[in-house]
Amino acid sequence: MAVIERSFFVAAPPEKVFAFLADHANDPQWLPGLTDSRNFTGEGTDYRWEWTYRMAGITFNGTGHVVEHDPPRRHVVQTRGGAVSTWAWTLEPEGSGTRIHLRLEYTIPLAVAGKLAEKLLYAQNEKAADEGMANLQRIFSG
Repeated sequence: MAVIERSFFVAAPPEKVFAFLADHANDPQWLPGLTDSRNFTGEGTDYRWEWTYRMAGITFNGTGHVVEHDPPRRHVVQTRGGAVSTWAWTLEPEGSGTRIHLRLEYTIPLAVAGKLAEKLLYAQNEKAADEGMANLQRIFSG
């Protein structure tokens, strides 16, 4: 399992950031490769949805569900399908904004990717994580 960790600041209060991150209809706005997020049901830890993600020219479909929901401090999501992942968001007030900590654990479907492409895909996902964080900073800067 691969792990990506990021910590960054956004110029918005934790309540606003949490509400945005916990509404997974917003995910395609900031997450590179996520082409669709749909069929939302439930709330809190009963919140579920379906998604479509494109990585290295391959399209994956799957589901997501919230496993921890503690507004406005912590939000943890697990995904299943073509990719398996756990996204753990921790938000802390910092001045007039929010310090966001993300820990992403995921597996790359090697049956699709093949061993030779594994390192390239890990590097691509690191880059996508950086782009996603920059997108969130842009969203909350204005």
